[in-house]
Amino acid sequence: MHKIPTLLALIFCLSTQAEVIHLKNIKAYSHNGQQLEEFNALLFDTDTGQLLEINPDNLKDAVTINGQGKAVLPGLHDAHGHILEYGLSQLLVNVQGIKSLSGTIKTTGDYANKNPEYPWILGRGWNQVLWAGKAFPSRYDLDEISKDKPIWLERVDGHAGWANSKALEIAGITRESAKGDDLILKDSEGLPTGILIDNAMYKVKKHIPNVSTEMKRKAMDLALKDLASVGLTFVHDAGIGQDSYEIFTDLATDNNLPIRVYAMLASGAETYEKLLAKGQLNIENHFIIRSVKLMIDGALGSYGAMMHEPYSDKPEMQGAYVQTPEQIQNKLDAVIKADFQANVHAIGDRGNTEVIDLLIRNGMQTSQLRHRVEHAQILRLDDIIKFKQHGLIASMQPTHATSDMNMAEDRVGSERIKGAYAWQKLFDAGVVVASGSDFPVELINPFHGLHAAVTRQNHQNQPPGGWYKDQAMSVEQALQSFTINAAFAAHAEDFSGSLEVGKQADFIVVNQDIFVVDPAEIWKTEVLETWVGGVKIFKRDVTE
Repeated sequence: MHKIPTLLALIFCLSTQAEVIHLKNIKAYSHNGQQLEEFNALLFDTDTGQLLEINPDNLKDAVTINGQGKAVLPGLHDAHGHILEYGLSQLLVNVQGIKSLSGTIKTTGDYANKNPEYPWILGRGWNQVLWAGKAFPSRYDLDEISKDKPIWLERVDGHAGWANSKALEIAGITRESAKGDDLILKDSEGLPTGILIDNAMYKVKKHIPNVSTEMKRKAMDLALKDLASVGLTFVHDAGIGQDSYEIFTDLATDNNLPIRVYAMLASGAETYEKLLAKGQLNIENHFIIRSVKLMIDGALGSYGAMMHEPYSDKPEMQGAYVQTPEQIQNKLDAVIKADFQANVHAIGDRGNTEVIDLLIRNGMQTSQLRHRVEHAQILRLDDIIKFKQHGLIASMQPTHATSDMNMAEDRVGSERIKGAYAWQKLFDAGVVVASGSDFPVELINPFHGLHAAVTRQNHQNQPPGGWYKDQAMSVEQALQSFTINAAFAAHAEDFSGSLEVGKQADFIVVNQDIFVVDPAEIWKTEVLETWVGGVKIFKRDVTE
């Protein structure tokens, strides 16, 4: 019998410790990969966590709960998130969504004043595209907070960093040392501005004191609680190192990991080869290791995504490699040998072409291992066909489209945008599209992703009619992408992703029917209860 963690037991609010529960009078939806199904009851065994067939024999000793007509969905997946990074973002400086440089500086300064004991001021979330003028900030902006204490803030996408003068000094970044390095931005006099792109970020990051294990565990606990509260029962953690590996293993071994985690080993981590050599790991379908995260390029917002042709709004830029095709090819050999799935970050059209071609080579076992392109953001139309032909999975993030729509076409122009965030083109081609958010780049709430997928609009219903609305998903497709498709992308469709007899009872009760409400209202959906393996791990306070 599954052990219920002490904290979770407090919200397992059944009057009896029943082994079989009949949840009736509900409006439930589930996609099995072929079609959408609707039903009005669930039956599950709290001992095994499995969904049962509803028949007289199974109902005989069941405890019945009246669902009062509430809407029920399969537990949602996020096919690409960063759990520890999200937790830390809540503990360090969080400037995500702030729409001015001055506001960002004020928030960072307030944090610095409240935490004078910290040797560095660290944080994440700035996005210059939201500010007037859309210009990158400089070291001197952060120097207003402190010239004596190092400050380092990562951009919202994690592909650029912003340092003050003290941090640059500690890293030894000067006019002379930065010569010839295009990933270190410079002013008209050749002085580093404090903005470092992708690989250049490590010149500063290697000097940052390690976050304590205690703080990482605190961050992880916070993150897991928040994820459950928005209806996520399964998260694909896109690139973990030794610390996360150990924390997740401990939690799962002690039955204290409330949601399911499919973790990708970070191919750039210091102990990556050691972790890969351990082989696949599956702790009771709660913590699963059988994939590797690789990364060919940076992000569109910081001009790091690799493009076949120069950027439309900055012709001197064409992107930059994080890992070159040669480096990725060498790593892929070891990945395949270990019988692991390869999940490769690619955003620019050139980055995607090169990744796709690497993954469909002879001997890659693409269909069997279900290799994935993470983001698949800017695609050449010819490359979309390759996904279906070779069994590649497109792991995409709908809210990236609504976050990027204010700059994406500026970056790539009117022709290349036709293959950007092209969800419907991929669905039409028969490609498995698995959806996520890339939190903490975006907010963790999957209903924001469902809303973006269906409307191609922000929460203010802009732009009218939706941004390139022809690429929007239907509500059915969006649910499919956040459930059964994502489960398939994690080799988990046998026990997760849909409400079918024999699978685990992972489901959520929500306050509105996303198939009935105005699509513009989907993002407002609230989760009332979250169940994993027949255990209620979250219940919303009715007074909230």
